Amino acid sequence: MSPQDELTKVQNLYVMQMEVWKVLDGRVRSPKKIDEARKSLRQFKSLLKEVDWKYMGGEDVYEELKEMAAEADAKLKIVHSKF
Repeated sequence: MSPQDELTKVQNLYVMQMEVWKVLDGRVRSPKKIDEARKSLRQFKSLLKEVDWKYMGGEDVYEELKEMAAEADAKLKIVHSKF
């Protein structure tokens, strides 16, 4: 993988993260948006396994993103159960 490919993956991770948190923060809340957020989170987790943490700014950033994914997953389950 080229450095540009890795940086694109990192950028995609952050875009997916923002989409998920829009739903979790309550700014966008509908069954359709919740399903989209769940799909984004699945893609996020998959991509996170592929990306080289060196392009994220360090292993600590990688670990933080893994924790965020677990937290978002738990919150999405709660939000999804309300619909």
